[in-house]
Amino acid sequence: MLTRPVLAALAVAAVIGLAPAPATAQTQGLPATTFNVVGSIGNLSMYLNREVPFWNETVPKESAGAIKVQLKSFTELGLKGPEIFRLVSAGTLQFATTVLNYNSGEVPMNEAADLVGLVGSVEELRKAVEVLRPSYAKFLEEKHGLKLLGFGTYQAQVIYCRDAFTNVADLKGRKVRASGASQQTFVSHIGGSPITIAFAEVQPALASGVIDCAITGALSGYRSKWHESAKFISPMPINFGLAAHLANLAWWKTLDPKVQAFLETHVRKLEDSIFEQARTETQTGIDCNTGSAACKEGQPAAMKLVAVTPADEALRKDALVKAIMPGFAQRCGADCVANWNATIGKSLDLKMGQ
Repeated sequence: MLTRPVLAALAVAAVIGLAPAPATAQTQGLPATTFNVVGSIGNLSMYLNREVPFWNETVPKESAGAIKVQLKSFTELGLKGPEIFRLVSAGTLQFATTVLNYNSGEVPMNEAADLVGLVGSVEELRKAVEVLRPSYAKFLEEKHGLKLLGFGTYQAQVIYCRDAFTNVADLKGRKVRASGASQQTFVSHIGGSPITIAFAEVQPALASGVIDCAITGALSGYRSKWHESAKFISPMPINFGLAAHLANLAWWKTLDPKVQAFLETHVRKLEDSIFEQARTETQTGIDCNTGSAACKEGQPAAMKLVAVTPADEALRKDALVKAIMPGFAQRCGADCVANWNATIGKSLDLKMGQ
């Protein structure tokens, strides 16, 4: 049975013309193919700097005009984000880029490479993704009817707060916007109250005091003007906002094998460019939020930087071992844990119990 959010999304899809578009005649060796892509958050760099030029310029050019895409971000469509994974799985959407931790409560495996405290840099995240990729792709195909074409990521997810704090332990008792199961577990572990709010609704929630703090990318929050209400920021990486480029598997199988090969090759190049962009964006975001002259993104804000302390690092590690990993193991199940231990766990010399 379709839920109300899914029915609403179907209505949106009908209005904007997200109906399947079949492949037609041959053009330049590839069959002429038109389809629809739902992109990530519309005002952020992953979408604006990478997805838009990729789908609107690179793909038509490299396919000699054979492949044409209608692209809109999920925020343009009025969707909140968590429904994207389900809509692609159901075949309502053909292709989308979605932040995986949006659905980690329903699909714990989505957060396997991006658990809070697991890695400390984009480079480390990339290594975790590589060892997980084959088994995760198989899982998506068998359990959710999805074809994994590639990954993407935002920069380090950091903490923004309205009121002063000197270390992460000070968030005890505060209402903190957290996306994904392990962020919520982390906030609970340090004594805060995790709140689920769609990204586009965070700034007004901070302004009105509905929430005290929120976690998002260092540059993402700056571009969305969180600094207008949040005056203090910690640069400690909580996690990284891993995303995936997903196609509905049944639709994917209708594509000509040449088109499939083209998309597999080029979406992996898109993945490479997104990870390269994310590598420098954490520092850019911190610079712009805290008024550094190094900010090249626009008018620097005037947030106060709350330096990461040894106690903060110890708290994050404590949360990973005592709360994040046990919570993930309980949600994910024995087979998932065994796969995690054999892939990411082995690469990081960590072992998760069930």
